[in-house]
Amino acid sequence: MEDTRRQPGLRIRILTTFCRARASWAPVVLTVTCSACPAYAAPNDWAEGTPGLDDGATREYYNRAGYLKWRTFMGDWRDAAHTPQGGSAYATANVVDDDKGKWITWDVTALVRSWVNGDFQNKGFFLRVVSGGGPIDFRSKEWSTAGERPELIVDGSSYSPAADTYLEPSTYRQQGTSDRLRVGSANNALLRFDLSDVTSSGRASLRLYTYRQYGGGSTSIGVFRCDQDHSEAPSSPLAGLAANYTGDVGIGSDSDVYLFADFESADYEARWTFNGGQYDTVERDDVHGFEPLQGKALRARIPAGGHTALNSGYKFKAETGAEPEEVYFRYYLRFGTDWEQTVQGGKMPGISGTYGVAGWGGRKSNGVNGWSARGLFTQSIRAGNPLEHTTPLDFCCYHADMSGNYGDNWLWHKDYRGFIPEAEWHSIEQYARMNTPGSSDGILRAWVDGRLAFEKMDIRFRDLPTLKIEQIWMNVYHGGMVASPRDQHVSSITW
Repeated sequence: MEDTRRQPGLRIRILTTFCRARASWAPVVLTVTCSACPAYAAPNDWAEGTPGLDDGATREYYNRAGYLKWRTFMGDWRDAAHTPQGGSAYATANVVDDDKGKWITWDVTALVRSWVNGDFQNKGFFLRVVSGGGPIDFRSKEWSTAGERPELIVDGSSYSPAADTYLEPSTYRQQGTSDRLRVGSANNALLRFDLSDVTSSGRASLRLYTYRQYGGGSTSIGVFRCDQDHSEAPSSPLAGLAANYTGDVGIGSDSDVYLFADFESADYEARWTFNGGQYDTVERDDVHGFEPLQGKALRARIPAGGHTALNSGYKFKAETGAEPEEVYFRYYLRFGTDWEQTVQGGKMPGISGTYGVAGWGGRKSNGVNGWSARGLFTQSIRAGNPLEHTTPLDFCCYHADMSGNYGDNWLWHKDYRGFIPEAEWHSIEQYARMNTPGSSDGILRAWVDGRLAFEKMDIRFRDLPTLKIEQIWMNVYHGGMVASPRDQHVSSITW
């Protein structure tokens, strides 16, 4: 994929469509096919971490900035028999507690060869104790003396780690910026080397320098392969309702469509029940990196020192006379070049039934007072992370079984599809179906560029049949309580 990254910023071109559900559960629209709408999938590498931030691998997350969790507390691995969390190491080495500095070497030929041959994706080495206790302290790549840093030797050539860290069960904080790697009964270490220029491999050796040992006796440390993952097999976009309407032309006349709204006419606001925020329409905006997808776009701005870029909505009862039990909703999204979330996340468009009572702003849902499922953006991911220059999208859902007062956040993590790069158009689609009152059978789904990014089918939105889908809520809001430190823009086409 061509690298289109730019300086942080936000644009929304809202071309919005929402419609009645069909039995196939397919999304509303087949994503627009154009070079500006790539299918983005980030590498599933663990993150080492950034100095001063807790954004790397930890006891719970392999990428804390992306809220990507290990399946297993303290990390996921596979052994030489390809067994998850198995005990057959690819290589082992004994470390004697003699309080001496020394090099420890593992023969990792078989594992490196499997990576180079493409049998497995290179997600890194996973070091853990197989007998004894330790802990054993090694130098990391951050150590000041280059001659004691980790190295991988492949066919006589030496490679330095692209990333290394260790996992510590006593804290939620990352250890990737430390100058040590610790392996013991309570600690596992991770190292990853860039092998992209290695086309074939003979002998491969992993070497670490230990400067301190504990526990007495001997500790056997095994090498396994890291096995974190949220990826899925490649898939084609699902062809929903818009497959019958090239470029969305004519889709608004379909009997299943509640509303199709673009920004080509001066009265676009009249299509909505209420409007508010800092927005206008543009055809181009080179300053903030906006390029048109289909004609005009809505440009919304989170002002410096403020919160709200957009607060518009379509109330079904006011506009159609009735509220649905399920609905599809689609808009196109482009973050501008000044979009950089450094202090807090915020809200994005979604679906709701708050009725002005509960389901937002700490007004907790209890099954009888209201609910919501707005989109959510979290803090942008910094340079140096495998997911750098993206902003993760989630659902912020107020539901009857929510754990706190401010909604549960559900990341769109499937195949990393909810991680949205800067200055690119993407199709964002959502589906909500109300639960049977009192039962946990409500559904939320999200698609990015026609591919499923999130699915949850056991939600209890309500206990009363009178709570339904009240509105589509076009909301772009910074916070929480913290105001935006700078002007930030987003663009959208259709809604």
